[in-house]
Amino acid sequence: MIRQSLKFRKTVTIICVLALLIFIFLILRQDKFYDIQIDKEPRSDDDFQGLSYRDFNRLPKKENIYVPREEKIKIMESNAKSDDNSKKELQEAKARIEELEKKLAVLEGRIPQKYPDVKYLGYKLRKRILVTGGAGFVGSHLVDILMMQGHEVIVVDNFFTGRKRNVEHWFGHRNFEMIHHDIVNPLYVEADEIYHLASPASPPHYMQNPVKTIKTNTLGTINMLGLARRVGAKILIASTSEVYGDPMVHPQPESYWGHVNPIGPRACYDEGKRVAETLAYSYAKQENVSVRVARIFNTYGPRMHVSDGRVVSNFVMQALQNLTITVYGNGKQTRSFCYVSDLVDGLLALMDSSYTLPVNIGNPVEHTIEEFAVIIKNLVPGCRSTVATGAAVEDDPQRRRPDITIAEKHLNWSPKISLQEGLQRTIDYFKEELSRTTFYNNQTYMDAKVKASH
Repeated sequence: MIRQSLKFRKTVTIICVLALLIFIFLILRQDKFYDIQIDKEPRSDDDFQGLSYRDFNRLPKKENIYVPREEKIKIMESNAKSDDNSKKELQEAKARIEELEKKLAVLEGRIPQKYPDVKYLGYKLRKRILVTGGAGFVGSHLVDILMMQGHEVIVVDNFFTGRKRNVEHWFGHRNFEMIHHDIVNPLYVEADEIYHLASPASPPHYMQNPVKTIKTNTLGTINMLGLARRVGAKILIASTSEVYGDPMVHPQPESYWGHVNPIGPRACYDEGKRVAETLAYSYAKQENVSVRVARIFNTYGPRMHVSDGRVVSNFVMQALQNLTITVYGNGKQTRSFCYVSDLVDGLLALMDSSYTLPVNIGNPVEHTIEEFAVIIKNLVPGCRSTVATGAAVEDDPQRRRPDITIAEKHLNWSPKISLQEGLQRTIDYFKEELSRTTFYNNQTYMDAKVKASH
């Protein structure tokens, strides 16, 4: 019994000694493996987080190594090249982003936009109204008001000076129709009222093709008057203050017969409009056509053509770009400028009235061209333009101001938008035009203040 217990104690002792030796062996092996890992993956001098004091002492010490100057230069050049490559990559990425933004803008333009608010009219009150030149400066603003009033509007334009952009916000509307047509050729549609505005109105445009201008104001007017006779429509002829020529009477009443050079550079437009008035009253007398004639004075506002050569567009564009504001002649010529929304109100009032003789539609507030240039310069923030004079324009009227007594009496109409307010809206529009880089629907200019007033 005693022998057996002694053997058991020896066995246990041997097993414990062996276990202790194995444990010591494993610890030594782990330390060696740890040293090898440190040698294979040395850490940077700045990375000391997570190291114990023992680990820190085991890190290899950095030695000072001499690097020749040539190698230093090569290293710096390689670093510079890598910086240039990264800059090029950034520029390429920026260019790609800009291309994507343009593509997104085009795609956004294809998404149908919400139409402006349109009043609902029953079939007894709703009219079918034809507007020739409806994609032009004045015509497009007239179309906006007629559409918002709830009428069915047919726009006819050959896009000589008009632009689809001016009316594109109505494309697809059930009350809107667009016809690409030149009214020098006959047109067969049905209409209750006709606003005949088709004709280039700025000197550079109507002088570009004087024969075409005469045809538009004679043959085109005959076609529209013939259409009005056939369908029994009331027609409004958009005449002009140019029928007074370089007036000898100031201000100009409707009874003044004018002072026009029949063979001058402006004659294609001046005489064309005078013939249009004659045709209108000949059809009224002979064919019993209901006609209205509006003699439109200088008008300005959003959607003016940037390069139409008129006073407002020229001065605003030059002021916005800090170019010299050029006044042709001595600058003492006078003009009266009417904001486009006031003009549209006057045309609507004339069409709805029973007055059949010509009516002046314009703003009687008169300024010299020189004063007007200074006003625009002061309204453009940070404008550094100077005002200079140039050669006088042939047959340029020296004084122009409407007598609007008849409009006030028979139409109960007078302009409401001040020159300062109207010019500020126009300047904002031209700023938008200058900053435009792509064409898409939601940049169509809709004057919110004018829209709200209607």
